[in-house]
Amino acid sequence: MIPAPRKATTMVQNLVPPGSPPLRAGRGSQGAGTQSWTGEVDPEHRLFRIQRESEVPRLLAFMGECESDARSGQEDPQRPDTLASERQERRQVVAVARVVCQATAETLLGLRPVSQLRRWLDAEVYHKVQQRSAIMARHRQGSTVHPRPLIFRSERACQPRPGCWEVTVVFSDELRTRACAMRLQAHRGRWRVVAMELG
Repeated sequence: MIPAPRKATTMVQNLVPPGSPPLRAGRGSQGAGTQSWTGEVDPEHRLFRIQRESEVPRLLAFMGECESDARSGQEDPQRPDTLASERQERRQVVAVARVVCQATAETLLGLRPVSQLRRWLDAEVYHKVQQRSAIMARHRQGSTVHPRPLIFRSERACQPRPGCWEVTVVFSDELRTRACAMRLQAHRGRWRVVAMELG
């Protein structure tokens, strides 16, 4: 018997199965389909900006930023304050958000193990991504995903309070465009995603 041909899909097309709700995850969830973030910023993060992570130069290089603007892993001896300025912090947060967005998309497509997201995601968000990844794996049976580089169209970031940022990333492949919204919170010297919605 000749096997039926496998249906080909693109990365963005296959992120959300037909008829499925968007991925929503966050702290304080009340049910499987109504997750929302309701937590508060830790007191230790209310009054200062987080130091820039050592990974940020690599993340900014991934974004195509120049090297002189991406030096964030070393202290500047000419600067009395080693904490990031608001502009630098925004650049850091956007870089992290883009990497998390792409890594999450690749995870849902089965191109990346979900364990690689553990350091970036809050436990509740990680659990929801893990669940959706398993659902997507079952949905992909009989189809072939063709990896395509994602094109980032735009990013918007706002800071509702110190130590907390909300970022929206719009990305696409050659056929479709989607958006990923997330809330990042300072946690033990790095940024963690405490809420995320991938449409």
